[in-house]
Order: sequence, then C-alpha cells, then structure tokens
Amino acid sequence: MTDITELLDAPEDMARQHCHTSKADVTDSGALSANADALLILARFGRFRLTTERGRMVVGYWPENDPEKKA
Repeated sequence: MTDITELLDAPEDMARQHCHTSKADVTDSGALSANADALLILARFGRFRLTTERGRMVVGYWPENDPEKKA
C-alpha cells in the first residue's frame, strides 16, 4: 500500500521543475493551472507554504527557502 508521502513526491518534483523561484527564494506557479494545483495540494500537506493565492497564480516558499523557518 502506498502512503500519502509517496503520492506527493511526483507533484512536488513537477512543481520544483516547472515553477519559477526568484533570487529572493519566492516560488510562483507562473499562472499555469497544473502548477497552481500542485502547489495548493503540496501546501495542504506542509510541503509548500502559500503566501498568495489568486486563481492560477499561487505564490509561496519551499521549506528550505522559507524565511519564517530560517530564523
């Protein structure tokens, strides 16, 4: 039986490859539905922190880039 962690690996890999991360470590979906959906799912399970969600544009941080966790 597959657990949720294993099921989330594929959308996380896709999002890390396809979503833009700026020099300031902010990641966005690029206003693409598939990217936005992946980031929203990952956020529900603590693998991504959302800061803004407006339709297909989702913005936030990967855990290793999150300024709230770097303190």
